[in-house]
Amino acid sequence: MTSGRGGTAGMREGKPVMVGYDGSDESKRAVLWASRYAGAAEVPLVVAHAFIWPYFTDRLGPVAGVEDSGLRGDAHRILAEGLDLARRSEPDLEVHDRMVTGAPTGVLTTLSNEASLLVTGTRGLGGFSGLLIGSVSLHLVSTASCPVMVVRDARPTHDTVLVAVDGSPESDRAVMVATELARILHKSLRLLHVGAPHRDGIAEASSREVEQDPILEQASALLGERAGLTATRDLVLAASVPGRIVEETERAACVVLGAKGGNTLGIRLGSTVHAVLHHAGGNVVVVR
Repeated sequence: MTSGRGGTAGMREGKPVMVGYDGSDESKRAVLWASRYAGAAEVPLVVAHAFIWPYFTDRLGPVAGVEDSGLRGDAHRILAEGLDLARRSEPDLEVHDRMVTGAPTGVLTTLSNEASLLVTGTRGLGGFSGLLIGSVSLHLVSTASCPVMVVRDARPTHDTVLVAVDGSPESDRAVMVATELARILHKSLRLLHVGAPHRDGIAEASSREVEQDPILEQASALLGERAGLTATRDLVLAASVPGRIVEETERAACVVLGAKGGNTLGIRLGSTVHAVLHHAGGNVVVVR
């Protein structure tokens, strides 16, 4: 598949999956999901850890007489833990580790240039417990050079990959990524367009409207002939686009979104994606 501006038209074939790990429960879920996906995709997994302490002190250890102590020793232990978690989850998977000096946002954004998919937890050790999405994850979906998976559920059991479409270029790229995810994970694909309610109060789209909806037509045309892929299309009417997508995340293995819609010129992340990332109960993939 070919690359596009700010990401890809799909996944970058053959490149590894990259996952950030800091020892938090959220990052453990991210590693478990990433290892399963990389195994299914038959690509390597890279477990990455951002080592920020050299920016604040040169006392990185070890402490005299105590082997593997100090801040650098702690960082190596955290990274080894993530590596071991991935290997135990998928024993046959090719797994590598990367420890890079820097803040997580900068480190993972840079490493995303080398990845087919960047996987992150909802928030790390530095996040506030009341937040549903942390600042690092929010930053990455705005800056990464590849699609970003934000993991809430390490082992989702639903059998559908949902992609929300709106006809924008980012939406088209999201369709291609969702198609690849569905193929690799052996899931069905559901194309969803959330439209405005009818003025006459009718709350449901007719089968004819679904069949003739131009946005669903555009998305369906991207699928082509893909062996083994089961795809459905739905037009639902709702006053709140993000609110309806959030509802749908409860019934999907993941929801795939373009980073912004057609009326968001000049911004990196649209309001719908913002809302879904903050409130979705399931896994979310953002494509730029």
